Amino acid sequence: MKLYYRGQSYEYDPSKVKTQKTQLPFQAVPKLGRAYNLMYRGVTYHVNGCAKSAKVPQPPTAYKLIYRGIIHFVHRTAQGKFTVITQPAST
Repeated sequence: MKLYYRGQSYEYDPSKVKTQKTQLPFQAVPKLGRAYNLMYRGVTYHVNGCAKSAKVPQPPTAYKLIYRGIIHFVHRTAQGKFTVITQPAST
């Protein structure tokens, strides 16, 4: 069978395709509790589901947004709370 991909032609014969031993996409590691070996694109990653992720503090941010002549100042605190101050734009 002739296949085309991005302008290149390839011959494909299903009877000549070798089968490869497939692995499960993830498998539990029995001696480590809830840890897993994950596979993505042929690379195996070890992931521990019991591990706590580190909390990264978000720096406070401020934005000046203008929409239809109205200026909105948006401030986000480190705790993730938002405050909005609106004022008409001066011309």
